[in-house]
Amino acid sequence: MSANAPKSDRKKTTYFATVPPQEILPIVNGRYESSVKGIYVIGDVTGLPLVKVAANQGASVISKMKFDEDSASGAERLDLVIIGAGPAGLSAAMEAHERGLKYVVLERNKVASTVRSFPPGKKVYAEPQFVQNESKLEFDEDLDKDEFLTRVNRLVDEKKLHIKEDTEVDRVRKVGERQFEIETKSGKSFPTQQVLVAVGRQGQARLLECPGADNAQKVTYRLHTPDDYHDANIMVVGGGNSAIEAALLLMPHNRVTLSYRGDDLFRAKEENRLLIEQAERDGRLNILYRSNLKAIRDDEVDIDVDGQTHTLANDHVIVQIGTLPPVDFLMDMGLELDGVWTAKRIVLSMLGLLVGVFVYFYSKNFVLHPAAAGEGKLLLPGLESLIGSAQLGFAAFLVGTVLPIAWLSLLALKLINGNMQARGHAALLNLPHSTLLLIVGGLLYVGSLIAPSVLTLDPSAAGDGPYYVPGFTWLYHVVPKYFSNAYGLYYLLYFSAIAGFGLYWAIKSNHQLVWRRNLTIIATQWTLWWGIPTFLAVFIGRNPWTPLLTRSLNAWPLNMGAFHLDPAVGPGDPAWWHTVAVVGVVWAAVLTFIVIPLVTIRWGKIYCSYICSCGALAETVGNGFRHRGPKGDTPRKMERMGFIFIALATVATIADLYGFEGPLGQYNLWVGTALAGAIAIGLYPFLGQRVWCRMWCPLAFWMNFWGRWSQFKITPEKGKCIDCNVCNQYCQMGIDIKSSALKGEPITLKDSPCVGCNECIVRCPMEILHLGDLPVVSSLGFQPGNSTHPSSLGFQPGNPPQPRLEA
Repeated sequence: MSANAPKSDRKKTTYFATVPPQEILPIVNGRYESSVKGIYVIGDVTGLPLVKVAANQGASVISKMKFDEDSASGAERLDLVIIGAGPAGLSAAMEAHERGLKYVVLERNKVASTVRSFPPGKKVYAEPQFVQNESKLEFDEDLDKDEFLTRVNRLVDEKKLHIKEDTEVDRVRKVGERQFEIETKSGKSFPTQQVLVAVGRQGQARLLECPGADNAQKVTYRLHTPDDYHDANIMVVGGGNSAIEAALLLMPHNRVTLSYRGDDLFRAKEENRLLIEQAERDGRLNILYRSNLKAIRDDEVDIDVDGQTHTLANDHVIVQIGTLPPVDFLMDMGLELDGVWTAKRIVLSMLGLLVGVFVYFYSKNFVLHPAAAGEGKLLLPGLESLIGSAQLGFAAFLVGTVLPIAWLSLLALKLINGNMQARGHAALLNLPHSTLLLIVGGLLYVGSLIAPSVLTLDPSAAGDGPYYVPGFTWLYHVVPKYFSNAYGLYYLLYFSAIAGFGLYWAIKSNHQLVWRRNLTIIATQWTLWWGIPTFLAVFIGRNPWTPLLTRSLNAWPLNMGAFHLDPAVGPGDPAWWHTVAVVGVVWAAVLTFIVIPLVTIRWGKIYCSYICSCGALAETVGNGFRHRGPKGDTPRKMERMGFIFIALATVATIADLYGFEGPLGQYNLWVGTALAGAIAIGLYPFLGQRVWCRMWCPLAFWMNFWGRWSQFKITPEKGKCIDCNVCNQYCQMGIDIKSSALKGEPITLKDSPCVGCNECIVRCPMEILHLGDLPVVSSLGFQPGNSTHPSSLGFQPGNPPQPRLEA
């Protein structure tokens, strides 16, 4: 990797993202395979900057790949090309070598180039210590740079690994099913079955943006050795460990100024921070806080310090402001990246939104059991002239005859192509988007069978419904007819999915905090929230207990009908029903104005993650999308809209209690149905599962108000955060957990909307986040019974946290 920012001949890719650049990561499954079958991604580029974890991934990924041993493609085609010779790539190469695979490692610089670029004496840390090294990299203890490189070079020589240094990959072209051509900048091509991307992020430096920043003779993005600088005026830009270590190394023989845009060096390790602050007190260097470079010239720089511009003598500028993922390179391969909105994602999000609109606005008009149907069919107005027309007959012929023949032909072609490519032969005929065409064609054909029973062009056949959708009557041999309304069936599926996915994610994580959360969710949803009240209605019909039980957990202003006697009691109902209804209203007031505030003050917003049905769906069905939540300053500003919805809910409720029905009806339509249902749930896979909770939910903001007095906190172990950003990636509420962890400060409800899902604790690869206060530590370490000891968290030795997985 070069000292300066890397340059590429490839045209810069433009894209729109809803997460910060450092969180744009390739989507991989449990086998590390990307969205392009045959391309695998491991190492630093997946978002875990840990040498031991990367090495373990390299050892594991080879066993998960499927190679065609009977390939007839000839001796030229390789089994595997590994891009990158860092710890992940080297570990994978050693595993591939032992398995006798035909492979090559392509490295654009030298083996372990990121470590080679470290300043002299910098250590390579074997973290996390509780994770066992399962690779052949012999990395079980902290090593300094030279010792680590000595071991790596020895292993490369001993194993005789096939590594081509100074070979930069220009493009990865897919030429068939699991068939690729790797083209290098030198013009050489490597045909292969599989591709393993094991590049780091250190080569993609975040660029300084100011006049003169492109002066390669003066501005550099890496310090190779302090011996290159003597008796010079040097500006080091950045506030992390790399910037501080560079400044300390350069300090003895130069005049060094450290420029940092923040107020304090919270991102640095404690020992580095103490060293540089002592050096500043001793007058051996200068630190400029709240500063930004404005211009760079040959012998001086302009710098803004706390709003005032100063000109300083300067010979060199060393920029250490972080790195970025190689987005252009990854997108050129066709990989799907989290946070980046492609045309496909936009189309799918629109479809998700349409599904949400249908479920929450129109599904009540359709039933799946004939006994629940009303009179007539749904009229398609303005199309009466097509009745009996040749055009309609031709359309029916296309859909009823041509479409199934074409669909079966395409299916046969796809099966033949898959069989031929599996045997190493070229496809008979490659049709782009064949899978999508099969799905769309199948849906069209099924729709054509159902449509005549539901839709009509003839006004005389129209009716008010509800309209019967055929093909699902078999379902009601198992499910009560109470759920024959499509909307009722949706909620049965809704809460069944909460139970199923709740158990799935608990088993998958094997973490006691997730088990506790998900089992509590399932219990509350299938008892007082929905299960018992609903099945009381199923088996005994209308009764006073169903609304009472529902109100026991569903608080105002999430439940806008909390203070209504109806529909619990009406004309002709027994008098004692009225007493039950009054009890329900009184309890709703107690729940909203006493219980919720007290619970929030004591335990935080656990209502959102453990009890609320919106949160229940988010933590279970939506768990695989939690990293999709928008991040950054703009979404955090938008979160303040929630206080507007508290005001709207208050106005609508008061107006309704005084007999004005309009405000509550409009609120329920646009907020309760459109925002909370159609939009929020429809866009789960694209904007994360907490859009409603973060931006609009009035109850969440009612709890935010009480949160300023809450005892809830998540406490980091000071000085142990490695700045990996995993906690921020998986925080569904967009909280900057990493900054608090780097400072050693707890995350509280005083300055964050945390819902207490504990996912940051579960995901942290260093296991330094703890619910509540830090565990008591003795000379032997964590005391028995502390739930956050690594051995009790479900991470077994040698089984580190995995990269991002898709649901």
